[in-house]
This record gives sequence, C-alpha cells and structure tokens, in this order.
Amino acid sequence: MDYNRDFSIIDDMCNVKASLDTMIQCKARLLVIIKDGLIVGICDSYHLLVQANHLEQPLDYQTDFITISEQKLDTTAIQDFSYALILNEKGNLIGWIDKKSIEINELKQIYSEDLKAVTSDLEAIVDSIYDEVLVVDSSGEIIRVSNRGTLNLWGVNPETVIGENILELEEKGWFKPSVTRKVMEQKKKVSIVQHNRLGRRILAVGNPIFNEKKELERIVIASRDITVVEKLEAELEEAITLKDKYRKEVDILKKVHQGNRKRIIYQSEKIKNLMFEVDMVARVESTVTIYGESGVGKELIAHAIHRLSPRAEKPFIKINCGSIPENLLESELFGYEKGAFTGALNQGKKGLFELANEGTLFLDEIGEMPLNLQVKLLRAIQEREIMKIGASKATPINIRIITATNKNLEEMVAAGTFREDLYYRIHVIPLFIPALRERMEDIEPLVNHFLEYYNEKFLSKKLFSVDAMEMLKTYKWPGNIRQLQNVIERAIVVTAGQMITANDLVKILENRKGSQHPVEVHTIIPLNDAVQDTEKQLLKLALMKYKTLTKVAEVLEVSQPTISRLYKKLKEDMMN
Repeated sequence: MDYNRDFSIIDDMCNVKASLDTMIQCKARLLVIIKDGLIVGICDSYHLLVQANHLEQPLDYQTDFITISEQKLDTTAIQDFSYALILNEKGNLIGWIDKKSIEINELKQIYSEDLKAVTSDLEAIVDSIYDEVLVVDSSGEIIRVSNRGTLNLWGVNPETVIGENILELEEKGWFKPSVTRKVMEQKKKVSIVQHNRLGRRILAVGNPIFNEKKELERIVIASRDITVVEKLEAELEEAITLKDKYRKEVDILKKVHQGNRKRIIYQSEKIKNLMFEVDMVARVESTVTIYGESGVGKELIAHAIHRLSPRAEKPFIKINCGSIPENLLESELFGYEKGAFTGALNQGKKGLFELANEGTLFLDEIGEMPLNLQVKLLRAIQEREIMKIGASKATPINIRIITATNKNLEEMVAAGTFREDLYYRIHVIPLFIPALRERMEDIEPLVNHFLEYYNEKFLSKKLFSVDAMEMLKTYKWPGNIRQLQNVIERAIVVTAGQMITANDLVKILENRKGSQHPVEVHTIIPLNDAVQDTEKQLLKLALMKYKTLTKVAEVLEVSQPTISRLYKKLKEDMMN
C-alpha cells in the first residue's frame, strides 16, 4: 500500500508560528510531535491552519494516531485512528497514511482487476485522443466531456456547460465555424479549423454515430489547440536560453560561495545583475573600482571577483587605506629594505604588493590615499613594479588590483584631492553596489541569514515576530547591511524572551545617536493605531502642499490606488 512521505518532526514546545514555518519550509502535510524522544502527537495542515490566528500559542495537536510497521500496514483497517505513522524495521519513522486513504484502497481492491484494467484502458484511450473530447446528441446538446476538458479551450470548464446546446454557443461567439453543424448537415466525419473567442486556433474533428435505423444519434467531437505548437516552439527556445542562464548563475554562486565563509545573500534583481557583471569582469585582468555606501558589502564583491578569477588559488590581500596613518601606509604597501629608516627591521619587510604577488590586492577606501602615495600607486599599476623604501632597484610584481570607495572620485578629481591620471587607471571597470534601501527585497533573506548565524553563535533560538520582520523590511537602513547585522546581533543579545518583537526593535533603533527619523513617539500605543495615525498626518500635510492625488502619490512614494484608498478613508473619518 502506498503511503505519504511529506512529514516533518517538531518538538512539543513549538508554538503555532514555528510549526507553520516548518510545514511551509519542508512542504509537509503532517507534523509529528516529539517529546523526550517519543512520538506524542500529530497535527495536519487543516488543524494547523485553524490555529493560525494564535501564532504565539503552543501548538494544539492530535493524539488519535497509531504507529505500525510497513509490513503490517494492510492490517490497520479494523483499528480506530485518524492517521497511521509508518515505521521501518529499525523503528524509524518513514511515512504516514490517513484512515480515509486506507479505506479507499480497500474499496478499490473489491473491484475485479479485469474490470479496473478495462476501465483504465478506456479512460486512457479517450484522454489520449487529441486534447478534448465532447459528446453531443442529435440536437447538439452537450452530454459528456473528457477529463481533458479542463484544458479550457472555450474560456470556461466545459463540464459547466453540460446540458447547453453547442449550436447556441456558436451563435454567442464562443467559436466559429461549428463542426457539429457541419456533421449534422453532411452526416459524415468532418475536420475543420475553428477560431475561439480567446483568439486560439482549434483543430476540431466531428465523428457521427448512427443508431440501428441509420439515424444520427451522437456526435463525438475531438479538439486540439494547434496554437500551442507555435507556443511550445517559442517556449523551447526560451527554455534553452534560460537553462544556459541558470547554469551560468549556479556556477557563479558555487564559485563565490566556495571557501568564502561570508556568503553573498540576495534575491533582488539588482544584485543578481551585479553578480553577472562580477562573473564577466573576473575573467579579465582589468582594474576594477567598486563604488557603494559604507556597509553595502564592497569587500565581499571584491573577494567574489578574486574567487571567480584565474588567480583564485593565489593570495587575496586587503588593506583599508583610511585606517593606517599616512607615515606608515607607504611601508605597509611597498615594504622597505634593511636599514631603510630608524626602527626598521634588520631583515627588511615585504609590502602588501609583494605579498599579493600573482594574486589580488584589494585597496579599500582608495579615496583616503594621500596624494604623494597616489603617484607610487600609479607607477605600480602602469609599470607593474614597485620601489621599496630604501631600495636601489625596482621589484617586478604580477598582481590584479581592485579598489573600493564610498566617495565620488570624479568630484575629488575636480577638487584636486585625487589624481586624474590615477582615476582613469583604476576606473577601467566600475561596479556600483546599490544601497540596501534600494533593494528592500534582500532584507528578509539577510535577516534570516544573520539570525541563523547568531543563534548558532550564542546557542540561542530567537525568532522575529511578524511585526518585527515587517519593521526590519520597511526601515531605510542608512548603515546598510553592516547596520542590519549590528541590529540583529544586538536584538538577539539584549532581548529577554525568545520572540523579538517590534517594540524590542524600536528601543534598539531609537538608541542610535542622532536619530534620523522625523517621526517621534512619546507614548506607547498599538502599532496599527500608530501606523494609521502617521498615514493620516502624512496625507494631510501632502494634500496641503500638493493639489492632486497623483502628485501626492509621487512624493509619498506609493501607488495611485493606495493614495486613493487612504484619501477615501480620511474623508470617511472626517465625516464621522
């Protein structure tokens, strides 16, 4: 007897929300509840959904189940239970089946195997004849449709028009011409191409069936959508293109994530497109400059370029040009010879350029590099050699240089704080990382990633409530991913309960020095009331300044239908 394998095992301490999340993520239809290593209950999708309005409550589960070995499954019918949990020879849970399914299987076995085989063959034959089979009587009344009728060649499920006259449907414009009418007229098999009201081309074949008196009794109509052939050809071509695209994307992700503990987490189209650019530029040796606000992940992108490049097995050396004092930066970058200056090491020192030889050197915050060192950097890029402090001859280097900055280098060139010749040397391939507020769809996967990381690190099992997750997804994150990570770590550490709520996040975000929020809350009120009150105030202010709802929608950065709904509700509240 066949049984189901789509189950998931949870602890009896799980609440309704955690149970829902588990069922959705595992695509399970049955949850098996364990307590102290023993199975104590079950909860199917129906009973779980009944509890969906009480997410924080403990899961209420059923106990009317039995456990049975796979070999004895056929003996369960006489017992009273709702679900049977199936164990293998080792006593491990391998599947489940409900009482109704067992009863149905037993009823099926009552019928003759020969009758079932004939019925199955007839159904298969009918369903394989074209795409849709209809049977009409001699007057054109629809009396039967095949199982393929749900393919919807008419714009409705043909089962809903059983009893209708097919000739009248033709007159209503559902299709033309009618194969039924032609069969009635010619009393023979007719094949025509119809056009239905959805603009499709349908090949219809009508077969007359006569009684013993040679009178027309039935017409069997077989129809096939021949527009699908052209569509399938186009889809096949598109599928081949998508296959190459997805294969390429998977290859990129594998290479980026391999050996990189800090994964690039995203689902937005903007970062997806950026990753394709990363894959392309990684193959060449051109100098890359990565632009982006602080905290957007410039170093991760630089590391990804290195991992995807032919230099992946060679060193990846990074330095923040703004974190090292100017008088030490030159020796860190280029190194020095023995006795080059007072305090120098007796054996001299290799600089980062030399340490990165044959690999990649990542210069973060390149805009902070002093002008005098910019000259030496320019020479290193142009001549592929460096001059150590105190050296009499140059040292050849073979490296790829990637730079990054959160400043506008073009403006710095115009202001004279960055060399123009160096700018053009490093600006060969610019990559721009959008701020987190410009790709809000990346927030939730990032939150889940950091939540999993810090839960593992701190041996905790914290969760974000629904309202907390919504607050994280709508916050503008001026500090980008770095700030998001900081907030999540802090929330996990300082929140006493297992569930992190929106109120917990408000306290954390309000503690940011120099809060940038124009909205201030001075008393505790329900979150929904606060949202509605803020919406009303914003709408009133915008309506006072702008006279059209279109402009109001534009400045508030929402859709026209949303503004229309809020405006209608505002008028109703004012009238009441």
